[in-house]
Amino acid sequence: MINEFVRVAAIGDLPGNGMIAVPVGDDNEVMIARIGDDYFAVDGWCSHEAGLLGEGYLHEDTCEVECPIHEGFFDLRTGAATAPPVDEPVTVYAVRIDGDGIWVGPKD
Repeated sequence: MINEFVRVAAIGDLPGNGMIAVPVGDDNEVMIARIGDDYFAVDGWCSHEAGLLGEGYLHEDTCEVECPIHEGFFDLRTGAATAPPVDEPVTVYAVRIDGDGIWVGPKD
């Protein structure tokens, strides 16, 4: 769990309509996605089978990420599981852009 805002990447590290996985602290992995001018951050691991979401597929049209293991979907805005076999949500983090930095922190 991330309890304060942490700089995780530079804007140039994240292509438009793309995503990256970034380590945060000793034991957190966060997946950062960019769709147009909007940035999203969710827990980097699928809640179903611990697949790395950063290795999955970004669906820009529905604002979802697809797990690379069993093809479950998560809404990047809410973390909700939106397609089976996943049924548990992933944690969503707030994203701030400060200068050229991407920061993630606790969701309000």
